Amino acid sequence: MELRLSNSSYNCLLWLCIFALCAIIGMHPVASIEVYTPAEVFVENGTAGVLKCTFKSNQVISSQASVSWSFIPETSSDSTGETIFHYAGGKGFPDSAQFKSRVEWAGDLNKKDGSIRINMMQFNDNGTYSCDVKNPPDIAGKPSQAKLRVVKKESLPQTSPAVIVGAVIGAIIGVIIIAVVAYLLIRVMRSTRDYEGCTSIESVSTQAAQPGKKAESSTDGSRSSSPSAPVQGPVIYAQLDHSGSKNSFHKMEPVVYADIRKN
Repeated sequence: MELRLSNSSYNCLLWLCIFALCAIIGMHPVASIEVYTPAEVFVENGTAGVLKCTFKSNQVISSQASVSWSFIPETSSDSTGETIFHYAGGKGFPDSAQFKSRVEWAGDLNKKDGSIRINMMQFNDNGTYSCDVKNPPDIAGKPSQAKLRVVKKESLPQTSPAVIVGAVIGAIIGVIIIAVVAYLLIRVMRSTRDYEGCTSIESVSTQAAQPGKKAESSTDGSRSSSPSAPVQGPVIYAQLDHSGSKNSFHKMEPVVYADIRKN
């Protein structure tokens, strides 16, 4: 028995397949890797320079991950450049006569680092370097570019590691000095306040004690200057005998009453 489909049925089946494919692609969108490099790098002539390249991927780093570096000379008008180094499968492959004996791998894909090192930098190494990272299925990212400047030692920018370390050490020493000075000032201010407090208390106590002495002396003076009460001696009274005896005529018995007033 032979099964034949009409044109209309065939078209419907075709559209169903297209919709299913679109749905599958929509459920699993193509990943996009992000690559980062510094905008500008300065290296002293005759020394080794590291070109940093890091990336961000939503996928686990696979064994098929790779890094490619390309170079566009400063005087070239080419927008693509030539590949100078390729890293894949745990091995590096220099791919340029200019850098073949001087370029080497300096990154770690497990740490999402695709950097390279170029030894014995020369002035003709000036140009634009591009880093391109692939981590299947995360392959849709764009390369990142960095401009390299090979200069003399005196022309290096002041943001070298030695300058940064010196600035950090100077800042720490400055903070320590400020803390010590602040501590000494606080100690001096506290000592001054304590001294002024003791002086004020002593003056107040002295002033409080002086009126008391004056009052006491005035009291003593008033006591000594006030006239004392008159002291009266014994008073003698004559008592007459009014009895009818003969012997009582003009008989007098003196009675002495002592009236002594105390002060």
